[in-house]
Amino acid sequence: MGFRPLEWCRDERRGLLFGPAKWLWKKQEKYRIRHPQPGLYGGAQEALRTICGETQAKKYYERYQIQKNRRLLLLFLVGMGMSAAFSIAFAVQRRVPVRVLERPEPSEGVRQYDLQVLADGDRAGKIVVEVPVRQLTPQEAEEFLRQAEEELDTIVGNWYPDAVDDDLSFPDRLQDGVVDVRFDSSRYDVLDGAGHVRNAWLQEEGEVVDLRAVLTCGESRRECVYPIRVIPKGSEFEARLEREAMRRIQGTDAQKTDKTVVLPQDFDGKSLRWETKRSFYGGWTAFLTAVGCLTLYVAFEKDLAKEGEKYREELLLVYPSFLAKLTLLAGTGMPVRMVFFKMAQEAKRKDAAPVYEEVLRTCREMESGETELQAYENFGVRCRLPQYKKCASLLSQNVQKGTGRLLDALRQESVNAFEERKAFALRKGEEAQTKMILPMLMMLVAVMILVMVPACFSFGGLT
Repeated sequence: MGFRPLEWCRDERRGLLFGPAKWLWKKQEKYRIRHPQPGLYGGAQEALRTICGETQAKKYYERYQIQKNRRLLLLFLVGMGMSAAFSIAFAVQRRVPVRVLERPEPSEGVRQYDLQVLADGDRAGKIVVEVPVRQLTPQEAEEFLRQAEEELDTIVGNWYPDAVDDDLSFPDRLQDGVVDVRFDSSRYDVLDGAGHVRNAWLQEEGEVVDLRAVLTCGESRRECVYPIRVIPKGSEFEARLEREAMRRIQGTDAQKTDKTVVLPQDFDGKSLRWETKRSFYGGWTAFLTAVGCLTLYVAFEKDLAKEGEKYREELLLVYPSFLAKLTLLAGTGMPVRMVFFKMAQEAKRKDAAPVYEEVLRTCREMESGETELQAYENFGVRCRLPQYKKCASLLSQNVQKGTGRLLDALRQESVNAFEERKAFALRKGEEAQTKMILPMLMMLVAVMILVMVPACFSFGGLT
């Protein structure tokens, strides 16, 4: 804002109100020490440390605060002095007695006065009166009309009345609102009283319209007539040719029954050849193709994301049954490796869950020489869900440590998996209810329309 606070920091001069400003700063510092408020005063100090360094920051901060207080005190004193002067002037003026009220001039409008009444020295109250404008004498009205006519002559001259091809802006008042103006036209089909020009079918030489202006000032009245030549809009060859073609198309009354319209073959000494404009669809086709490609690109990405989400949901839904089958087979005493090979046979079914394809891939890894520990870890990584990663971790721990508590861990994990399945089902049910809100609202609106429209028509027929 142009304050330049850094110059205040380097200013060592003691100007006006330096002493009060320094005293005020010391009071502020004492108050800040007694009532610390973090962030209120530290911004300026931190900025000065960054700009001037630690050694100069304290000295510059003191100068900055003093110069700031000095300017604020000066502004405060000037403002309070002006306020006191205005208050004294108002108090003096409001006690000035008045006997007459000045009537406003016609250009000023009605003037309002707020008066205070004293009856025998006692205050009787406040009265608000409105004084109407002063009526003009006949001589003054004629003078205003003369000046208004000169002003209107200037306005009409600026219209270029010899060649008017666009709408005109008619003034409704002249001489600062003292004189009223009303316009009439001798040819409303060419130029109406509002200034609208209708020149679409005019000949090239145009039409002369007498524009009559009625000036009124009080009881006095004066009329002025201005000849205005309205011409067709546009003097270029193309605009004139278009008007000529439209005249040919309109034709005479005898030609209006013809099935065809003959276009002019020559105009303004030039031979004409007419062609119909054909629509060009190449640009639109390219644009729509590009938009379609971009839309499909985004749609393909979304479809792929939906497929991935669907695959994850299928893995999550089948996890409790997969874990139950794994626990059941492991409980028969069968080694985990053989359990996986047994469960891999499910992948040969057409309606097999995706998890059994991962089980079959794990079995093939073990057949190809991969260690059982690494195969189980790869199984958890491919499934990408924390539930399967936990199951793979339990199987890996069983291979590493050979603990006999695998069945207990699998049973507990199976119970947790069924609880998660219930929570997932509840969440899906809530999402389905949310999706049904909009169709239900639309059905409600349709039913209300079906009920209210006949009722409104029936009431309208009764009234």
